[in-house]
Amino acid sequence: MTKQLTTQNATITTTAVEVKTLTISGRQVTLAVFRQLREKPLINDNGTLNGVPWGTVNYHPDRCGDEREHWHVVWQQGSELLRSRVEEKPDFDFTSLSGSRLPAHWHVGEAPDRYLATLVYMGLVAGGDSVLARNHRPGGVYWTEATPDSFAAKLVIPAPLAGTDIFPVQGTASQAAVEAANQAERLRAARYAAGKELTVAELSRSAEWRETYTANRQYALDEAERKHTAAMAALLALIEEWGGFDAVVEAYTAEIEAEEARRRQLRAAHAAVADLPQLFIAV
Repeated sequence: MTKQLTTQNATITTTAVEVKTLTISGRQVTLAVFRQLREKPLINDNGTLNGVPWGTVNYHPDRCGDEREHWHVVWQQGSELLRSRVEEKPDFDFTSLSGSRLPAHWHVGEAPDRYLATLVYMGLVAGGDSVLARNHRPGGVYWTEATPDSFAAKLVIPAPLAGTDIFPVQGTASQAAVEAANQAERLRAARYAAGKELTVAELSRSAEWRETYTANRQYALDEAERKHTAAMAALLALIEEWGGFDAVVEAYTAEIEAEEARRRQLRAAHAAVADLPQLFIAV
C-alpha cells in the first residue's frame, strides 16, 4: 500500500555522486506518490515565497513538457508537502517563439493613466502638440487609437525613475485628455483658416460674399477657441480632482518604483528555484 508523502516521513538522501533522492520512509518516492501532492503556487505575485522549496522533479504530471520552460517544485508549507509549477522566467521577462513580448511585459495601472493625462495637459499648455496628436509622436511614445473616444499610449519610463531596470509603461488616456487633444488640433486648423489670405478667385467675388466668408471663418475660430478652453478646463479639473500635478507625478513615481522592486523580487525568486537541486524519484 502506498504511503502518503508528508514532511514527517519524507527525507532527501545524497549518494556518493551527489544524486539527491526523494524518499518516503526510506523508500524512493514514485510518480504515483508525487502526483498525489496537492498543487499550490510557491511564488506570490510580489515575489515572496509561500513556503520552503525542497527541490525540482524532472517529471511533468500534466503533460506540459512541450510548453514554455518551467520546473515542478516540491516545497513545504508548515507540515505539508506540496508541488508547484514555476516558469523559468516571470511573465514580464518571457519572450515568445516569434521574439515578441507578452502583454505582461508592459506595466499598466491607474497612476500611469493619470500621468498620461497630465502629460497631455502640460504639452498643450506649453503650446506644443499633444502626445496624442496624429502628426506628432515624441521619441519614446507610441500611440494607437483604441476607440473613437480613447487612446492608448505606451510610455517609456525616464531612466532616473526606473534606475537600471527600465521597462515600458502603458497608459490609457482619459476621455477628457482625448477631447482636449482633439480640440487643440481643431483650434490650430481654425487659426490657420482664419489667417489665410483670400485667393484670387475669392477676391473676385462680391464684397458681401467676402464679408460673409470672413465672418464665418472668424465665427469658426471663436467656436474652436471656446471649445478648446472648455476642454482644457475639464481636463484641468480632472487633474485637480486627482490631487494636482505634484500628486499625480508622485503617485506615478511611487507606483513605478514599487513595480521595479516587485519585478526584481520575482526575478530573484525564479533564480532561486533555478538553483534548487533535482530530486530523483522512481518511475
